[in-house]
Amino acid sequence: MVNPTPQGTTTHDAIRERRRQLQSKRRWRQLARLWRTSVLLTLTGGLVWGLTLPYWIIRGPEQVVIRGNQLLKTEALRAQLPLQYPESLLRLRPQEIIHVLETTLPLQRVTIARQLFPPTLIVEVQERKPVAVATCNQCWVMSETGQLQGPASRWLVDSLGFVAPLSSYQASAVKPMPTLQLQGYFVPVKGAPRPQTLAVDSDRQQQWQQIHRLLQQQDLPITGLDWRNEQNLVVQTPLAPVHLGVVQWNSPTFNKQLSALARLKQLPQYLDPRQMAFIDLVNPDEPLVQLRQQPTQQPLPRSN
Repeated sequence: MVNPTPQGTTTHDAIRERRRQLQSKRRWRQLARLWRTSVLLTLTGGLVWGLTLPYWIIRGPEQVVIRGNQLLKTEALRAQLPLQYPESLLRLRPQEIIHVLETTLPLQRVTIARQLFPPTLIVEVQERKPVAVATCNQCWVMSETGQLQGPASRWLVDSLGFVAPLSSYQASAVKPMPTLQLQGYFVPVKGAPRPQTLAVDSDRQQQWQQIHRLLQQQDLPITGLDWRNEQNLVVQTPLAPVHLGVVQWNSPTFNKQLSALARLKQLPQYLDPRQMAFIDLVNPDEPLVQLRQQPTQQPLPRSN
């Protein structure tokens, strides 16, 4: 029998020591993975628990603070928030809230902030002043995002054509009332959840924006707009109603019609307004005036 050499013994011991070190490293790696998994599960559980904390939930409109409103009532603004109480403060989508408010109410700008202690939603608004009045018979008005306002018969309209019922405004904010009247501004909504639900027609809204810009630039004698006849937009003036026919807001013809409207204030120099039944600007290149008790139309005097 041959005894193992000291060198062989040393080699065997080295192999066993190497195995022991490898096993020890594997155990540490397993413990590290287990520790990381535990920490991750703890953090995830903590986040879920934190999101469902009753202290971070708004349970009613009294936890919504409205700032910056000087015209619209706070209750009117709160009513249009796309929230279903109770609502997690951390799960709110600020951009969605901003989009709904800016496409529903006459607001220039909306910003959203969240306060955790105490849980509060802060909505800051910048309003646009009403410049006209639109009428309907106790109707609801639906925005493009499906928000409903109303019912109401008198609606205040801003320079961009967005509306809010008169009842949504503070009493001191609408004195004096706008004198410009818009008739037929709303159109019916098919399949609406409530009867007598209307909406703002986008084409009429664009027409209104263009006419209002012209009103801002020049002192035009316009007291109202009437869309009730879809084949004829009528502009009300102190002189006589002005017929524009079927209007495309972005067409060259409409631009010419607006230019012709700007010249109407010169008309009393040539004709007695008491004799005018209506003014025809359907063809702005050949404007006509219909005189009372006369069967034919007379051409309007051309200004140099």
